[in-house]
Order: sequence, then C-alpha cells, then structure tokens
Amino acid sequence: MIFTLTMNPCLDRYIYIDKLILDDTIRAKKVKDYPAGKGIDVSRVIKELDGISIAIAILGGETGDRIERMLDKEGVIYSSIRVENETRMNIILESDKGQYRISMPGARIRKKKLNVVFEMLDALVRVGDIVVISGSLPKGIKPETYFEIIKLLNNKKSFVYFDSDGEKLKSGIKAGPDVIKPNKYEFSRLIEKEVDESNLKTLVKDGREIIKRYGLKEILLTLGSKGSLLITNEEAFFSSPLNVPVNSAVGAGDSFLAAYVLKRSENKSVLEAFKWANAAGNAAVMTPGTELCRKNDVLDLLGKINVKRIS
Repeated sequence: MIFTLTMNPCLDRYIYIDKLILDDTIRAKKVKDYPAGKGIDVSRVIKELDGISIAIAILGGETGDRIERMLDKEGVIYSSIRVENETRMNIILESDKGQYRISMPGARIRKKKLNVVFEMLDALVRVGDIVVISGSLPKGIKPETYFEIIKLLNNKKSFVYFDSDGEKLKSGIKAGPDVIKPNKYEFSRLIEKEVDESNLKTLVKDGREIIKRYGLKEILLTLGSKGSLLITNEEAFFSSPLNVPVNSAVGAGDSFLAAYVLKRSENKSVLEAFKWANAAGNAAVMTPGTELCRKNDVLDLLGKINVKRIS
C-alpha cells in the first residue's frame, strides 16, 4: 500500500481578476478552490493515474471539512487527523500581469495531536509499504520531527520517499529515507552551495556524495525547465524537458513524484518509472492554477520523453 503524509495541508483559493488597481473595487471573474499540500497532491495524482493510496493529513475546521469533501469527490482515500484549529488557506490572485500569492499562517499543533500522527503510522504501515512524506511542518513542530517519523518507518521496514526543504530536509535525511526528491533550489540548500543545472556531471557527483553520506538509494532531482535527473550509486539518467504549453508550474514536482512512486510500486523498472515521472511533470505544467496532471496528457507525452544515461 502507498501512504502519503501531509503535516501542513492547505486550501488553495485562486481568484481570477483582470488587474489590481490601488484603492479601486476589483471584481473577481472566477474563484476556484483546490485541496493542497504536497502529500495530498501526490495522492490525487496517484488516483488520476488509476492507482490507490491513502492520504494521511492533519485537518481542522471548516477548511478541513471542505478539503475532505473535495477529496471525496475525486475519489481519493484519506485518513484525517482532526484538530480544533482551522486548516490554513493560500490566496492566489491571477491577473493579466501574473500571480500574486498570499500565504496565510497556519495554526500551532499540540503535541498530543502530533503523537496521533506517530500512532496512526504505527498502526497502518506494514513491512514493504510505501510512505511518501512531503512538504512543510505546522507551527510548533520542530524539524527533527521528520527524523523521528522516518526512523519509525525504517524500523517498520517500509520504503520512504522524502520531499521537503531547508532544515526539515537536513534533519529528516539523517534518518536515512530511501529516496529524496529535491528541486534545484532545495538541493542547493542541502549541499550548501549554488548548483549549475547545466553541469550534469557535477550534479551527479554531488548527488552520490549525499547518497553515500546518508545511505539513500536514489535521488530524484527536478531542474524545472532544464529537465530532471535520477541518481543512484550505480547509474544516472537525465531527461530533457518537452516543449509544451506552460500554464502553471505549480504541482509539477508532486505530479513527477507521484507517477514515479506509483510505477515503482507496480514493479516497473527505475528507467520506466522515470519516464512516467517526466511525462506527469510535463503534463502538470499544461494545466492552470494548482491543477495537477491529467491522465490523457500523461499518456500522450509518455512516448515523447527522452531519457539518456549519463553515468
């Protein structure tokens, strides 16, 4: 079974306007809500690609209720850890000049509710299960929490994918997840130096140092418009980006990871799963707002993905 864990989910509210005018009444043309949070997005994409997962998330208040209803509508299986505080919301103003993103602060999570996360994972996850841990942590939760969660999952002999940033990534990786999926900025912060996405050999070298240091199996490194890398101790593959219409890059990394996780769970080879990941990532940028990839787009792009071995 595939589980995803979202410690700090949110609701993304897109408000479409013509333009922002100071001190004037601005009328919205359209409002669109999306359930959000990286782990939730991974589960939504797995469902879109005909897979099954269980999304574990901390949800609260009316916003949490709304996210649950939206997941119900999409057919995503979830297990909520309910809290009293309202789940946060992001406001995105989409205008003819671009996006204005307003990220609302989230509420603090009590230690008692954090303990429920550990209890749920201990109760649900079995040997050989896959757990995808993605995203940020709510207020009041230390970065070391990810280390403790991954350590618990390792003791249960599950397979862990880890996608986070900054101190959270630096702490969690010390517990030895199986795979990490940083983008180029997150990878730069992890290795504490600027990266040149055009220098693939150096990226592979730096990646393998991280793999050896922390006992990882793979690194999935997304490079935005420059493509992506799959790095292991034995081999490395690069996939160049496709020339597709770009509507929004939001959710591309989550779509990429979801497709890879699903195909590996279906016993596809690393190379085949990597192709699916890139098809899903490219498909995601074709959709507006925080919409994720669509299955038909992924299938259309799959045969166009070009992967080459570079090491």
